[in-house]
Amino acid sequence: MKVAIIGLGRVAELHVQALRELGSNIFIGGWSRSLNKAEEFCRRFGGNVYATLEDLLSDQQIDAVLVATSTASHFEYAKRSLLAGKHVLLEKPLCERASQIRELAEVAKALNRTCMPSHNYVYAENMRRLNAHIKNGCLGEVVNFWAIYNKRHDASIGEPDLTMRELMVHHAYCMLYFLGRPSHVYATGTNVHFTNKDAHDQLMITAEYPDGKIANLWGSFSADDRSREPWSCYFKVLGMNGSGVVPWDVTKFGDATIPFWDDATYWDSFLQVQSYFLNSCLANSEAPLSTLDDAYDAAVILDAARQSLQEKRRIEINYS
Repeated sequence: MKVAIIGLGRVAELHVQALRELGSNIFIGGWSRSLNKAEEFCRRFGGNVYATLEDLLSDQQIDAVLVATSTASHFEYAKRSLLAGKHVLLEKPLCERASQIRELAEVAKALNRTCMPSHNYVYAENMRRLNAHIKNGCLGEVVNFWAIYNKRHDASIGEPDLTMRELMVHHAYCMLYFLGRPSHVYATGTNVHFTNKDAHDQLMITAEYPDGKIANLWGSFSADDRSREPWSCYFKVLGMNGSGVVPWDVTKFGDATIPFWDDATYWDSFLQVQSYFLNSCLANSEAPLSTLDDAYDAAVILDAARQSLQEKRRIEINYS
């Protein structure tokens, strides 16, 4: 199996190191809009530098591509890759519009190709085990879910919708993974840290389910949790007969050159998502743990949360 990468930024480093751990010859090369960036990346990690995207997509050695560019170009590059006969692992947020995710699903199905969201959090082994216990009924009837994230980011990065688009998408697909679709959301947001005062750096989304379950999704780029048992990245499920928790911050190493880069669970999730993509989806034709349909639902949920923020009211989610 040979994998190439489109877009050679920081997240591509996490993926390529995961690929190298899975096999020394899996990563075949990559393309970036910046030739200098591509050359530097391949000097560090090996692989071929493709001068153009067309060169990469026409290389018959390549079985699959990772699309790790900015969100605005995801739809174009993923669709072109599918049409070129490649399987696709697509970084989050998948697309700018939910309708584009649905179109990618249609193209992938028509061409019998896998297009898998890189929803890396749910591929962490402890997340998968908790989900298995829920599905097996070990916790009884689930009544509430918590997804919590607190990591201070540089105040200068703030822009409108950044926290919703880049952070809360993780909360949304994890909620879907554990509980399925909610029916209503209410969202609130504030600015306490970002330089751009029009940008929320803290968001809370409350999601309601027809059977009474409530999901609480908290995301903050404003402050670190420095307490003894930090809620830097923390998931909890409460059921009538049991409960489960998945804390990250379990193994830490090195320097956090950017937030979360010192967390082993975060790094390991990229290894696990690549392993599942290659060994389960492509080699054994299994469905992803989080599909394009889930990605579509997550995008619709976040659109409803945006409407709630603007109108300051509870919003019914329309998945059609």
